[in-house]
Amino acid sequence: MSPRRAPKKAVKEAAPAPPRPGDLLINDPILKTISRAAFALVMLFALLLLWRGHNAPGGGFIAGLMTVCALILHRIANGDSALRVDPVKFIPWGLALSFTTGLVPYLLGRPFLKSDFGYLTTALTGEFEWATALLFDLGVYLVVVGAGLSLAYALIEVEPSERVEGDE
Repeated sequence: MSPRRAPKKAVKEAAPAPPRPGDLLINDPILKTISRAAFALVMLFALLLLWRGHNAPGGGFIAGLMTVCALILHRIANGDSALRVDPVKFIPWGLALSFTTGLVPYLLGRPFLKSDFGYLTTALTGEFEWATALLFDLGVYLVVVGAGLSLAYALIEVEPSERVEGDE
């Protein structure tokens, strides 16, 4: 008589979680390669818009939106943020800078947000115009980048936990 063997118990292995839509793009070599060049170009364009915004179309708002787009592209391509700080921290700094830029002329007896400007001449740039409006634009830029990235990152991190009728 052969010894009786105990019946095997069915072991349930956990099925691997289906990939999230964003996970499919993280290791895409084409997206990573293209995003590096696109990130650099969009950031350069955003800085140009910020720099020229007080004299030409552009400024802190549009430059901030361009920066948000570049940073979202980086996050989609690489799976992590290019920033090492929480973007929410930019908002109070931007508000303080913009408010201070407007308050200083007011405290000096001029209209609120009155811009001042002048010219510098350097060997590197030649004649260069400076304006206090650039400081206001920089504050707006920080607010837009902080708010835009906070909203985008909050939407990226959404993990639905409930199923509704019609989900498969």
